[in-house]
Amino acid sequence: MLRRFPFRSLAVAVSLFLLIVLALVAPGTSADGQDDQTPTIPDKGELKYPNLGSALNDLVVGVEDGEISEGEAAGKVAIHQEELVAVTIYLSDNVDEVVQFLEDHGGDPRNVGEDYIEAYVPVTLLGQLSQQPGVTRVREIVPPQPEYGPITSQGVHTHLAQAWNDAGYRGQGIKVGIIDNGFEGFSDLIIGGELTAVAGARCYSDIGQYSENPADCEIGNEYWGPSVHGTAVAETITDIAPEASIYIARPISRGDLRDTVDWMISQGVSVINRSVSSTFDGPGDGTSPYTNSPLNTVDFAVSEGITWANSAGNHNQRAWFSDAPAFLFTNQGEKYVVFDGTDGSNDFYVHVDEENEDGALVTLQLRWQDAWGGATRNFDLFLWDTNTGEFVEAYGGRNLQSGSPGHNPYEILSYRVHSSGRYQVVVFHVSGSEPGWIQLLGFGPYAIEHQTGSHSVTNPGESQNPGLLAVGASHYWDTHTIANYSSRGPTPDGRVKPDIVGTACGETASDEHY
Repeated sequence: MLRRFPFRSLAVAVSLFLLIVLALVAPGTSADGQDDQTPTIPDKGELKYPNLGSALNDLVVGVEDGEISEGEAAGKVAIHQEELVAVTIYLSDNVDEVVQFLEDHGGDPRNVGEDYIEAYVPVTLLGQLSQQPGVTRVREIVPPQPEYGPITSQGVHTHLAQAWNDAGYRGQGIKVGIIDNGFEGFSDLIIGGELTAVAGARCYSDIGQYSENPADCEIGNEYWGPSVHGTAVAETITDIAPEASIYIARPISRGDLRDTVDWMISQGVSVINRSVSSTFDGPGDGTSPYTNSPLNTVDFAVSEGITWANSAGNHNQRAWFSDAPAFLFTNQGEKYVVFDGTDGSNDFYVHVDEENEDGALVTLQLRWQDAWGGATRNFDLFLWDTNTGEFVEAYGGRNLQSGSPGHNPYEILSYRVHSSGRYQVVVFHVSGSEPGWIQLLGFGPYAIEHQTGSHSVTNPGESQNPGLLAVGASHYWDTHTIANYSSRGPTPDGRVKPDIVGTACGETASDEHY
């Protein structure tokens, strides 16, 4: 089958002569001067429910057309229960009325804010929900990305903590909140003397549902398996500040995170450590228009006297950014983002464990310079499978940007890959003028081919609030160099990040290396 991408760089061994000839050929043409087959945007038609965004829209239409069952559709959303899917409903007004609408039609509101509702909603209700007065956007809830970052026991030596301890600074009277995805083995380390007893816990088993039993933070849930990462963080904090009081939490959604911070404030917590990244929800200047954004939760925490340390992210090998005036290429009427020279796609390899029936989740984000809540520059994000030579029938990546309320310069595509192989990111410029910059960031255990080595700080590490410290990673045996995977700035608006760097890849009693 003829490859549909004329911009791919060569990856096979050929003679030097052939390489020179190909280097002289204009992009989009073959060696004999004839146009290669041009990649075209898959014809999926207009979105029937544009306020849903493309991912949910495609699922709802598929159910309505009888192409997929309600249960199968719900199973393609990151968080779901049988035929209900977890979504965030963004509103300009009428919050109470929409809550009542959900309750009257089989929905289950969990967290309600002044401009959002987090709820479980039947797939068949999503279309009608998106058309309710005041609703500007309905988005599936994507769990935050765990980060295996900068806090380990070797930090006691490299951060000179012993000298501070000897001088009497041992964390006495300080309450530290640890927000993470798991605390496996926590109780065993308390019994063994590695950790002191937890002063308080808030362990979410589902969106809006939690217990105060620390043991519930140790077990996995439907969204994450058991993780020892939060335990390792607690060990290191205890090593450095042995008399500090520890509060632990495992929130799932953005609303859960905000409620967790409210609880920590009520407990007198003055320092929060969070080694977790969330998807983008703002224009890259460290702010967000949504009250449930982690960026705004950070602002609220800082206003209450909290210092917040958050991992900058481990995404430096998964990020590409350009503010060059010519990152778009036109070929036979189609406009593409060019990632490097004439290369109109960005490769990455995904390994899928054969024993994992769920496959490997690939999540890609695209963001560009435009007005949040009224974007007019329209880009679409697609995934190409080199194994089949076809576009993956992925959900997401085709949101509408036409200047209406709720239209953001942002695309997110999540897809479960079931076979190992090489995949490619392809970005089409559908309409509107060229933006001043564009940014691609991947969530997942893979590195993309074209990396810019910058602009990879995640949410809320990109916060502009001076009370947040975005923490980069440096291996404890080489503290003069930031680790190649560690996210770094600048931010899209030009600010320096990370704010500080901590030691990484050490050992803890929980037998983990970070």
